[in-house]
Amino acid sequence: METGAKKPAAVAAPAPAAAARQPPQQQQQQQGEELFETKHAELLSEARDVAQEFGADVHAVVFRPGDGGAVRHEFVGAGQEARLKEVVGRAVAKDVSAMGMEEVVAHEKHLQRLRAVVANELRAKAAANKADKAAAAGATSSPPRQEVSGAAAAGSSKE
Repeated sequence: METGAKKPAAVAAPAPAAAARQPPQQQQQQQGEELFETKHAELLSEARDVAQEFGADVHAVVFRPGDGGAVRHEFVGAGQEARLKEVVGRAVAKDVSAMGMEEVVAHEKHLQRLRAVVANELRAKAAANKADKAAAAGATSSPPRQEVSGAAAAGSSKE
């Protein structure tokens, strides 16, 4: 019974022989494509990690060698923040100069409500971060305790 480790070795053996039969230009092109695919995968992995670690949206545009075609990738780092940003952006994008006075007042109230939502989210995030840090600090180092010997404790209770 063959294992999975033996199969790639058997498949990989004909490739160098086939590569030796190819013209040098074709070999170089194939190696360039393999290098591109490797670097492309590495770039996408790094972009994904940056988006997750920093909560930022990352856009990667990769130009293929040879034909010059572009491939665009987008990694959203913060789901809820991105949606709030989009809502605020749409609300702000309205042309205030074309509004009547009542519309301006309603628009301003709407923006104030959105600001309040964002401020509450930021406060909640800060409180959660503070609680996490306090829990982590409490778990790693406990505050020093003063121990009283049994005789001293008994003596102080007689007073």
